[in-house]
Amino acid sequence: MNLHHLEHFLALVETGSFSRASEALHLTQPALSRSIQMLEQELGVRLIDRIGKRNELTPFGVLVAERARKIVSDSVDLKHTAQLLVQGDGGTVRLGLGSAPNAMFAGPLLSYMLRDYPHVGIHLSTGSPEAQLAALRERTFDALLVHSRAIAPQEDLHVQLLGSVQSGFLCRRGHPLSKRRKVEFADLMQYPVVGTMLSDEISRELVQRFGPDAHPAHLLRASSDSVAALIETVLTTDAVFFGVIATARAWLNSGDISVVPLDLPEAASAQYAFITLEGRTQSPVLETVRQFCFDLALGESKQSPVSR
Repeated sequence: MNLHHLEHFLALVETGSFSRASEALHLTQPALSRSIQMLEQELGVRLIDRIGKRNELTPFGVLVAERARKIVSDSVDLKHTAQLLVQGDGGTVRLGLGSAPNAMFAGPLLSYMLRDYPHVGIHLSTGSPEAQLAALRERTFDALLVHSRAIAPQEDLHVQLLGSVQSGFLCRRGHPLSKRRKVEFADLMQYPVVGTMLSDEISRELVQRFGPDAHPAHLLRASSDSVAALIETVLTTDAVFFGVIATARAWLNSGDISVVPLDLPEAASAQYAFITLEGRTQSPVLETVRQFCFDLALGESKQSPVSR
């Protein structure tokens, strides 16, 4: 069976018009008509009823269109697989990240890839989970790195969990809370708290430990998807940041900010997931990216929040 005939048939199905399909395929209408007729002859069934100026799929046409989409998709994947084998450690990796994973992983990952894999293109993008999932399915992204609860499990997704990383409260150097050996929740509430939006799990843990005032509706004075913007606010005001401690690693290492010594529940942590399409061949270098992210998350999970 000629793959081009199936592609021509699908173009006609999607456009609903011989003229529009011909234009999209850069074929003449007579050439497209012959291609559809040859497919019908090969299958031995009529695929399209031509009713006046309208073209309607026959019951056989509906079934063939469904099967043809899978065949064409598999052929595209086969070509992609062959390209990956030729590329080896080359090519390009496109990764979609959530806001917190972007703050934690983007800098170290870019440095690692540019240093150790200089011939690999690496493109990182942020956005809403819905938009990123759509981009993954459209092959705009090769993988997603998001909070494990951001995207519900689905049959076409392959989800690999990374290690849990601890959350905490952070303040600037010289902040009144930074001089305390131990801080109570009431002390913390004397200052504005900022952060990214909190997951339901962490919200429940905070309310259970500290009471209703720890609910995000009361706790967060300001929120943003940009961790860098939140940290900048902390550096220039008395605001306290709440979020994944590892997202502020550079500022912690420089001593510009420190962890507020408030006793938090162990469950106040975040777990990230590396998501790809199930059953799809991935480039060898994408596995390198996944392993780096896994190792980074594992290293952060082993660090003591107090020692940070």
